[in-house]
Amino acid sequence: MESRRVVVTGATFPERVVRRLEAGGFTVESLPGDLDEDKVVQALHGAWGYVLGGSELMSGRAWEQLPDLAVACFMGTGYGSFMELPEGGSPTRFSYTPHANAVAVAEFTVAQMLDLVRGVTRRVDGVRAGVWSEDATPSLVGARLGVAGMGHIGREVARMAHAAFGMEVLYWNRTRRPELDELPYTAVASLDELFEAADVVSLHFPHEPGVNDGVVGARQLAALGPDGFLVNAARANLVDPAALRTALARRLIAGAAIDGYYAEPTPHPAEDPYGLLEFVPGRLLVTPHCAYLSTQAIRRMADMAADNLLAVARGDEPPYAITAG
Repeated sequence: MESRRVVVTGATFPERVVRRLEAGGFTVESLPGDLDEDKVVQALHGAWGYVLGGSELMSGRAWEQLPDLAVACFMGTGYGSFMELPEGGSPTRFSYTPHANAVAVAEFTVAQMLDLVRGVTRRVDGVRAGVWSEDATPSLVGARLGVAGMGHIGREVARMAHAAFGMEVLYWNRTRRPELDELPYTAVASLDELFEAADVVSLHFPHEPGVNDGVVGARQLAALGPDGFLVNAARANLVDPAALRTALARRLIAGAAIDGYYAEPTPHPAEDPYGLLEFVPGRLLVTPHCAYLSTQAIRRMADMAADNLLAVARGDEPPYAITAG
């Protein structure tokens, strides 16, 4: 088999998976995960395969510049926020690694929730600044958790939170999920109702650029209230940044956590056009889009990406192909 160059961005493939690809006739080239589209396209010239594991945003026009690219694979589930598919046909096969990181994201979400409500990072930062705080905090034990989006990740968050803390789980999903009826969770009719009823709301539905940007806005945040917390391990863009800034500045909510940001990598707080980073870590936690990055999840995603690449090399359909619609 002729050697095929595969470019991987972001989190480095495990060496075991690199060896597997090399045994299949591939040459694997790793790049940083903070490149823009132009730099990624430049690196991909002449490449046979591409694994998108970084934070780059690839437009539908990018693929027109890559006629030799046989396959592109997104490392994760929500490819739509990072990889725009071309309109019409394309010689490139598009694939992803669905749900391989669901447990890792759920685990990180619960960690964010616990940190936010109990003030762990805030207190550490205080000690570093010479402030010794023994103020009481709310607790997750027995609190009401609102899960927005009961896909693989949302269901894992609900399971973990209910099992670990006895949280009362309320949920909203865009479509009815009758398989959840037997579980000790309560469905609500709307996103607004979820924010009104919960102490902590966790977002887990897909971001659809140009469709549901800012779907969580001033009305929902006001409904959450001054004792409520918002955790967003989905996409920052689901929450209106101006509404979030107002809610934090005016203490309309108790705090928020985001895994990722509206601009990645994040700017210096003094240059942040959204004015949110000034609230870190007192009222806002921001982490660098890393919820999915457990070693176990990376192994699963890398193996699934390799399965996609090897299948296309054999002339087969990738097992985790992205299908239209």
